[in-house]
Amino acid sequence: MKVFKKAAIATVAIAITAGLGLSACSSSSKTETTKDGKVKIVMWHGFSEADGKTLESIVDEFNKSQKKYEIDAQLQPWTTIGETMVTKVTSGDGPDFVTTGADNGQGWSLDGTFQCVQDFYDDKNSGTDEYIENVVKQITFKVDGEEQKCAVPMGYAPTAVWYNTDMWAAAGLTEADYPQTWDQLLEVAKKLTKGDGTQYGLALPDLGWAPFMKGNGSGIYTTDGKVSLNTEENLKFLTKMREFYKGGYSITGMDETAARESFESGQSAMVIVGPWEDQAATDKGINHDLFAVPQGEGSYVFPDGSKGSNTGSTGLYWWVTSQVGDSAKKQGIYDFFKFYNNHDNQIKWSLGSAYPPNNTSVTEKDLSDRPLIAKIGENTEKSFIGIAGLKGGFGDVAATLDTVTQNTSRTDEDIAASLKEAEEKIQGYLDEYAED
Repeated sequence: MKVFKKAAIATVAIAITAGLGLSACSSSSKTETTKDGKVKIVMWHGFSEADGKTLESIVDEFNKSQKKYEIDAQLQPWTTIGETMVTKVTSGDGPDFVTTGADNGQGWSLDGTFQCVQDFYDDKNSGTDEYIENVVKQITFKVDGEEQKCAVPMGYAPTAVWYNTDMWAAAGLTEADYPQTWDQLLEVAKKLTKGDGTQYGLALPDLGWAPFMKGNGSGIYTTDGKVSLNTEENLKFLTKMREFYKGGYSITGMDETAARESFESGQSAMVIVGPWEDQAATDKGINHDLFAVPQGEGSYVFPDGSKGSNTGSTGLYWWVTSQVGDSAKKQGIYDFFKFYNNHDNQIKWSLGSAYPPNNTSVTEKDLSDRPLIAKIGENTEKSFIGIAGLKGGFGDVAATLDTVTQNTSRTDEDIAASLKEAEEKIQGYLDEYAED
């Protein structure tokens, strides 16, 4: 995998400043204490709903469980985490640890905003042997010529196909009809569509297709950084999807929010989204179940050597900022990681947030109050972050791909020409961010 020059797109403007100041931060980190003598540790997170309340409860329990450390959990907009964190860490006035995705995290690990946590994994008492292997692999980077684990699992959520069980039964479908291939999924969607426009088979956004391009085509770029967008495999897949939209089996022009609303209103019979759909559909009175996103026939090779997976994921992790260094805060953060990811707290986190557990010791029985969360967790081992392996340019790459897929579903523009133009743009981004 190539090493990249610049920070993630949200922080390009401040990356140089960050690089100059980070070494000083790690050696002069301020260690504040509370009135009762505990070391104060600042956490940033972006969870504002039930997941946030669950996280704050776990933090409160950690603070009460010992007398050395006090976690100050601060709710921040996700945009703030992405846009202002680097500047604050540079000055030593930022969070001590933070939750964000592996896409941003890789860049910030390489440029020194985050410090890797290989020593946490090397500690046999850390509990990391119970982490899901696939989740850990996606935050294992080559930093300064050495492969290191740079984060700890926080909330890793694979996607699934959620379906309206009443509509499914009315169409004469049973569990035996769960599609095993992407083409079968499209055929099932056709069976669930009513020609009068009152019911669509699949609420499918026409953006965010990185997992689908990998599962059904050749992907956007390979794991070694070579652009692979303008190919016959991708052209064939997009042509198929244009025909699907033109057939009226999905509404065009939707983003994920609109797609979920279509499913939750009873307008569409299926939607592909993460585990939070369980509570949302329940709240809207939609009887529902799920099955795995079926395999495609793609030629893209995933890091584990497999092909054909369409299962994308939202991969959030805990990252330690470089202002911590080897200060007293570090051990407190590590103690919190152990606490957060232990068996009991992962049950609490999963039941309260809808994210599947990070700890492999949590069983289906442990999650019996929310069986569909246990069910979607079975997909974690074969789920992958859609756009990863770059130090920067995620926003540019995603936007370029979205233009291609939106042109596919909404227009009659030449798909081959669209792929050619997009490949040239993405090659430019990779060249811009790649080290000479």
